[in-house]
Amino acid sequence: MFKTVAEWLKQDKNAKPEGNDANELARLVTALMIEAGNADGSLDKAEQTLIIEVIARQFELDEAQAAEMMNAAVDQSAERVELHSLLRRLRDNSDYEERLGVMEMVWMVVLADGKLDHIEAQLMRRLAGLLFVSDVDSGLAAKTAKSNLGLA
Repeated sequence: MFKTVAEWLKQDKNAKPEGNDANELARLVTALMIEAGNADGSLDKAEQTLIIEVIARQFELDEAQAAEMMNAAVDQSAERVELHSLLRRLRDNSDYEERLGVMEMVWMVVLADGKLDHIEAQLMRRLAGLLFVSDVDSGLAAKTAKSNLGLA
């Protein structure tokens, strides 16, 4: 899905970093996955385990690092009042294929419990729009996520 975090974060070498480091993408995606997991009112153990596994695999972190990142995102989620700043940062620093990869990871969290309620479906439609991902491609990402979870 992603080659490396460093390649994914395409920043101008002459631009001053704004507190960003190689883990920024992983933190952004983790925060988005936490928000998706909480969409139905609770972040259950299966969703937490899946987030840790996906983050560790996609961003080449060990399980402890991924768990720490997830726990920090859960803590920050309680204080977050909007998602637009997260989504803008993702959108501004990625191409379409990378945003599709993010959608697929978020779909995996939403579908981790084997069902999709109307609040989760609404969130995914909104995320697709805010990440400038077409409905068709979001649907294909959902299908791939189901397959990866063994639900297809």
